[in-house]
Amino acid sequence: MMTRAEWIEVLAIGFVAPISWLAWPCFPSPTPVWQIVLGASALLLAQSLARDVAILLRTRRSASDESHQEAQCFCLESTVGATGIVAAAVLAGLGSSTQVAIGRWDFLLAVAGTMALGFIIKDWVISWRPLGVRREKDHLNLIVRWKSRLK
Repeated sequence: MMTRAEWIEVLAIGFVAPISWLAWPCFPSPTPVWQIVLGASALLLAQSLARDVAILLRTRRSASDESHQEAQCFCLESTVGATGIVAAAVLAGLGSSTQVAIGRWDFLLAVAGTMALGFIIKDWVISWRPLGVRREKDHLNLIVRWKSRLK
């Protein structure tokens, strides 16, 4: 069952993707691969930031005092986005000159696909102790620790 916030996010994806159809002429074509990777990663991180701000505003308004839990994990969505930013920087630094022609439909599908991926992986975290990927709904209450504290 999807929450109200999730329905709003799906509607936002349905709103932003068609707008990308109109924005397509503003982007150069052909485009270097590093710019495509950078743009998709930035979009993924922007979507994650917007969701996190909405969660913070929603929890600030509620009277509940959720306890924070320490964990050795990191948000999968942020990891994918940050990895894309690093990959784009490496490609740009290497002087990658590979160019890709992007049509209007390709652009719309890339925006919609990137945002859909963000929606799908939003509740997943990568943990390193124990090693794995697990679902952690609205994981803003987690405090990331690289090493566990001795008790």
